[in-house]
Amino acid sequence: MKLSRTGWNNVIIFSVMIIILLINATNEKLFPTATDDNHAEQSILPLHSVILTLTMDFPGGERILFERIGRSWQLTTKGVILGKTDQQIEQLMFAWQQSTGLVQAAEIIIANDHAITVKIALAGEEQARDFTLYPLHDQLLIFQQQHNRWLALPAALTQQLIPTSF
Repeated sequence: MKLSRTGWNNVIIFSVMIIILLINATNEKLFPTATDDNHAEQSILPLHSVILTLTMDFPGGERILFERIGRSWQLTTKGVILGKTDQQIEQLMFAWQQSTGLVQAAEIIIANDHAITVKIALAGEEQARDFTLYPLHDQLLIFQQQHNRWLALPAALTQQLIPTSF
């Protein structure tokens, strides 16, 4: 069987299309995508998110505001003396971006006396994300208000996510 040049081109084109269709059809079975709702562990913020502002309101009326100004951070405090270097602030923001916690199945009832309210504005999002932090002796509980979800983090992360001790 002898094919012309255009005939061989058609054979090559159709075989490449068939291979692409096979790869697309089997890709989901070979590499399933993970959904956040099915996992017991979830990150606080979306992956590769850029924090523009982070505001922490403490129970006594104290407030800490971190604002991204170019590549550095501007720190504004009210009622708190906080001496942090740019590197320490960058580590704090990295901890917020990379930390993960275990999703709690049950609704948690806890006193609001020691709650820390955190608002984080991310690049590309119109509304700031609201969190309520409850530092306990053995863990840090975070309530994500947008998703109505509780996360439990190890107590060691409390020092990384909250720049002062209350």
